Amino acid sequence: MLTIALQKTDDREIAKELVQSTFITFYKIKDTAHQINSLPAYLYTILKNRLLDHYRHALVHQKLQDMSQYRHEHDTANDVETYIDTREMERRLQEEIGKLPPQCQMVFRLRREEELSNKEIARRLSISENTVEQHMRKAIRLLRVAMNISKKALFTLL
Repeated sequence: MLTIALQKTDDREIAKELVQSTFITFYKIKDTAHQINSLPAYLYTILKNRLLDHYRHALVHQKLQDMSQYRHEHDTANDVETYIDTREMERRLQEEIGKLPPQCQMVFRLRREEELSNKEIARRLSISENTVEQHMRKAIRLLRVAMNISKKALFTLL
């Protein structure tokens, strides 16, 4: 039996485990063993089933490894693609910010890049806080239209 298992698996340790499993299965049914017509045929059938189980398990394991490898490669490709898309979108956003009216652009840059509050921007530019808010609303509206993206997507990008 070991010879057959070894021929089918090409691995001595796996063959030994399969033969051992065969005899364990036979031992579990020892009480009904007297009903078996051909003991060698019965044992070979058990071994055949163990071999099939082994191959199924190996196939599933290989498929899981292949999927894992595919996901890893796909995720890496997506990461690169996402990075390139993000860089392109950031470049385009900077281009569109440069097209804003000068005062609107100044307020937007102070708010988003220097992270100043409306009050600090108003003080620095000698304008009212209300004017700062109006410039910010205008900048966001113009950028959304120019970039053709939602308000939420624009805030995520900024």
